[in-house]
Amino acid sequence: MHKIGESIQLSASDLVGHLNCRHLTGLDMAVANGVLEKPKIWDPLLEILRERGVRHEQGCVEHLRKSGHVVVLIDGVGVDQAAVSQTIDAMRAGSDIIVQGAFRAEGWGGRTDVLRRVDAPSDLGAWSFEVIDTKLARETKGGTVLQLCLYSNLVASVQGFTPEFSYVVAPWSNYEPQPFRTDDYAAYYRHVKNSLNQALADDPSDDNYPDPKEHCDICRWRLRCDAKRRDDDHLCLVAGITKVHVNELKRRNVLTTADLGALPLPLPWKPDRGAAHSYERIREQARLQMEGRAAGHTIYATLPAVQGFGLSCLPSPSPGDIFLDLEGDPFVGDGGLEYLFGYAFGNDDGSQAYTADWAFSRADERDVFERFVDFVTERLKRYPDLHIYHYAPYEPSALKRLMGRYATREEEIDRMLRSKLFVDMFGVVRHGLRASVESYSIKKLEPLYQYIRQTVLSDANSSLAKVQACLELGDLAGIDAQDRQVVQGYNCDDCLSTWLLREWLEGLRSRLIEQGAPIDRPGPQAGDPGEALSEWQEKIDDLVLRLTADVPVDVAERNAQQHGRWLLAHILDWHRREKKALWWEFFRLADLAAEDLLDERTGLAELSFAGVISPPKNVADILRASSTTTRSQRQSGASSFTCTSGLRDSLSSRAMTR
Repeated sequence: MHKIGESIQLSASDLVGHLNCRHLTGLDMAVANGVLEKPKIWDPLLEILRERGVRHEQGCVEHLRKSGHVVVLIDGVGVDQAAVSQTIDAMRAGSDIIVQGAFRAEGWGGRTDVLRRVDAPSDLGAWSFEVIDTKLARETKGGTVLQLCLYSNLVASVQGFTPEFSYVVAPWSNYEPQPFRTDDYAAYYRHVKNSLNQALADDPSDDNYPDPKEHCDICRWRLRCDAKRRDDDHLCLVAGITKVHVNELKRRNVLTTADLGALPLPLPWKPDRGAAHSYERIREQARLQMEGRAAGHTIYATLPAVQGFGLSCLPSPSPGDIFLDLEGDPFVGDGGLEYLFGYAFGNDDGSQAYTADWAFSRADERDVFERFVDFVTERLKRYPDLHIYHYAPYEPSALKRLMGRYATREEEIDRMLRSKLFVDMFGVVRHGLRASVESYSIKKLEPLYQYIRQTVLSDANSSLAKVQACLELGDLAGIDAQDRQVVQGYNCDDCLSTWLLREWLEGLRSRLIEQGAPIDRPGPQAGDPGEALSEWQEKIDDLVLRLTADVPVDVAERNAQQHGRWLLAHILDWHRREKKALWWEFFRLADLAAEDLLDERTGLAELSFAGVISPPKNVADILRASSTTTRSQRQSGASSFTCTSGLRDSLSSRAMTR
């Protein structure tokens, strides 16, 4: 957004920005009018994204050249009159492909990644052009569709009609364009565009507060907005609060963290959305945060013991316990890369040991994964009571993903999951205590158990950004020994911090038991499969090994015959492997508290019994039963059906026998 004379020139980024945050529109408008200065922020991660975007676009253009298309490049970076004239000339000349076409019409301007000529008549002649946009996201979002619509309208201003389709080229799609029919999104585009125009006419800085949004992570104004929220003691500073909570509290004139912390219990009103106990939870969180502010240090309060949650999920410590932390980058190649396996454990003499295993390729990743699983398998022989501790669910999810990607160590991972070898310390903390922190990241909790990091976080963030940039851009030579040492130190800190957190929680557990709290240990879980399954798996494993012995790990390095044998090998046990993911997800959800299920797309929670309905005999009975149930639910205040713990246990028991 910038001002030309007395008019505002808008672009696709302004449209997408308005969709994400209306406060952003007001700030950009203030810059255009000279009221504010545009902030200058250098973010290495955003620089990586820009570079990856450029390379993706260049790869798409090169693919078009190799396919026999003649490419015309419009020079420059801005939307000046010279670039616009060059674009119009190239379109009128019927150029095959136009890269970085520049357009300006009715106060809007922009540059298209690619224009492709098609055989559809227009004001230009027997041809016209369609828009192709290159995007790094594997899923096309609303902002991208808006951008396509805007570019199609700009193209229409030159050729006389709007292209029927526009396209997105996603990464790892072999540069195959994904089509979007323009008319399908035209009404949505007009709505957002009119909203932006109206906001500019009404002065968008008047009423829009900088509420936190996903867009904040990449917004140049994020430091200013964060400072504003802190000055105002905004409700978003309360750990675990949701947008639903914030909106409900604002309607009740509860506007700050201090207001929420002082709210009387039980609640003086019934919330319109959400369960009352969830508001009581965040009220207690706000109260504790206010007490921590007054005390000048991090404080905590323990929660009532509940069997199966919190401190009762801590197994008995074992000298064989392992503390795991992975460093991964989801943007490396197709599917990401777990580039560092870090794990701490105890030596026989009681000293601490730490292993850092790096992976810079697909073959490395498979080897590192297999080495870790083999390490655990061998250690289990000496310490059958060991567990693998981690903070948050990333590590087990990554191990499942790697097992599926490389179809290796399947039975070992299955055995670890069945025996509940993994212990998520985040879940233990969340359901075991409440702390005066704004988020429950492990770094925020470290003052409680006095862990002092050896690697400075600012240095770690810089080295992490550099390592990820080199991995994403294929510049492995750019990762020097110093960067590896810093990232490794950061990872080691995470592992040792998890270890010390476990020790601190064990001490807390012991003190609570001395005070009479009933906190049990989780019982042992069987991890071995049935005998028939083991015999079948041995046959499959032998055949898979023979078929894939000389097949490269990286798909890009295989020839057609090798890839065919790889597919054949893994078809053998495909259905059983696919069912594993279903059961893994089932047991993960079954272990969550009802409150946690509220945040799960595939979970159900907060349901209550409404009544028993007889099986309908025909369509009329179905409609009659539905109408009757709806009326009874409105009268009783109930809306659904509770899945009792007995039913859940029954389902779990049936699943275990499968």
